[in-house]
Amino acid sequence: MKGTDEIRTYSFDNDGLNELKNFEYGKNWPVVYLIHNNQDLYIGETTSAEVRMSQHLSNNEKNYLEEIAIVFDHKFNKSVILDYEQRLIKYCSVDSRFQNILNKNKGQQAIHDYYNRDEYRSDFERLWNSLKSMGLADHTLHKIENENIFKFSPYNCLTGEQNEVGTDIIMDIIDTFTNDKMSVSLVNGCAGTGKTVVAISIINSLVNTLDIEEDSVGEFDDDIDKQKIAALKELKDYILKERNGKPFKIGFVLPMPGFRRTISNVFKECGNGLVKDMVIGPCDVVKEDYDILFVDESHRLSKRKNLTGYGSFDSTSRQLGLDPNETNQLEWVLNCAKHVVLFYDQYQAVKSSDLTVSEYQDTLNKYSVNLNHHELKTQMRCKGGASYIEYIKAIMNCTNTAFKTIENYDFLLFDDPNKLIEEIRKKDDQYTLCKTVAGFSWDWKTKPSKKPKDNLDTYLSLVEKDEYDISFGEQHYIWNLWNEDWITREDSHYTIGCIHTTQGYDMNYVGVIFGKEIDYDPSSNSIVIDLNEYRDKKVKAGMDEDELKKLIINTYTTILARGIKGCYVYACNKNLQNYLKKFIAHANDFSLNNR
Repeated sequence: MKGTDEIRTYSFDNDGLNELKNFEYGKNWPVVYLIHNNQDLYIGETTSAEVRMSQHLSNNEKNYLEEIAIVFDHKFNKSVILDYEQRLIKYCSVDSRFQNILNKNKGQQAIHDYYNRDEYRSDFERLWNSLKSMGLADHTLHKIENENIFKFSPYNCLTGEQNEVGTDIIMDIIDTFTNDKMSVSLVNGCAGTGKTVVAISIINSLVNTLDIEEDSVGEFDDDIDKQKIAALKELKDYILKERNGKPFKIGFVLPMPGFRRTISNVFKECGNGLVKDMVIGPCDVVKEDYDILFVDESHRLSKRKNLTGYGSFDSTSRQLGLDPNETNQLEWVLNCAKHVVLFYDQYQAVKSSDLTVSEYQDTLNKYSVNLNHHELKTQMRCKGGASYIEYIKAIMNCTNTAFKTIENYDFLLFDDPNKLIEEIRKKDDQYTLCKTVAGFSWDWKTKPSKKPKDNLDTYLSLVEKDEYDISFGEQHYIWNLWNEDWITREDSHYTIGCIHTTQGYDMNYVGVIFGKEIDYDPSSNSIVIDLNEYRDKKVKAGMDEDELKKLIINTYTTILARGIKGCYVYACNKNLQNYLKKFIAHANDFSLNNR
């Protein structure tokens, strides 16, 4: 036996089992354990390490592993070890110390509250550092938490609400196929409610349905968890009996190319049955015979208006026997799968090619589908919670009447945009994933002709030639050098992003600069738009002014909701800046260094 004060390791064999029998916490005590060799890892929890180790040794799937590390503490209880088990699965799956995490159907339970949870979770970092010192982990928690694969991991614990929606969708799918009818699950949820995480979790569950063990329901204490596993077992029985064991063909449609590439890389890295080929664009739905299509950010599905490429749109439409001038990408999806799961937020439509609310609803009404409604309400991204999201919506709609303090969230207004950018860069040095985003009221003159390498050479060469896009006084800035993966690129620290580089992503802090195209009219208490100052030609072309105003307001509402810890704001136009002062605390009133 070896280990630390809180972790004991034993050889994973009968000799190790006999040694464990003499340990006071070896039986009748809640522990978390890690069984591994140099490449593979299995994580579990039990109230009797001796009994569980004996069971694993008799399991042909795990008895090739070499060592077991048992995490113990005299303060542990069942709730703690369930929580630690899930956290270890998620962090270890991203850490990449081990090539394979063997917990195929773990990490999907609901998040449970319990007595002194915050205290136990604060101790988790100490446990993780002990694992690092033993060579069972490589990276810090901070580094792991900022990885895309961590944020979008299939091992994310879901809230009770998220897990319930996920279970209901699985039941929708069972109903679709057992009754042989086309159906849609429509999930409404505003920014930050975890729509992408829920989608990936459901896909992961479906992909691994055949690995559900017959006695797995007994492993869970919570009714939501039991219901989900019971639903998956029912789906497994259907696949085995009615499909002769043939799994469903699943596609995950993401309309935005940059975000699609991010999720594709997540699927490639996490494995566990998830493969990057599952992640597709709208035009790809005709290339395979899909049983189930999930569509994330479905408010970004397009019609034939102001597109970059009309050829692929027309070709896909005709392959489906649809008139390109009358159809849209939502209709494509509805024609290409037996069951469709749509994740939707009407307030995040930001381009003139995006379907309007009425166009979206009319398309659904066009087909005789069984429509199942679901909703995600709880704010998961922003520490300001749902109250912050409702607050910024009211500000942007000019319906707010009083200043409100947002607890646990840095929502600050700056008088100097250069100071805002400087503070966001300081936050980026401190936390990473802190960026400045602006409205599209400056031309993208420095746009490179092809994707530059992320080594700052392109940025520095532009600076040296005194080329820039945005100026505030004597300070000059350039737009993002590339749309895809901008948030994680090294040069994003120095450049300014736009809605197209940020939608779908989380940032620790976001700086938002309201451009010259958007202002406030005190006489009518309304947001006004100056089309002459709006530079996104593709969005603007042929657009009704009122519809364009809605898209621009949606754009700012969306980027204001990107920050986890805080949001810093500046408006170029004086009237709008003065309006925002009524509702946003002034940065000069706070010590930014201590926030």
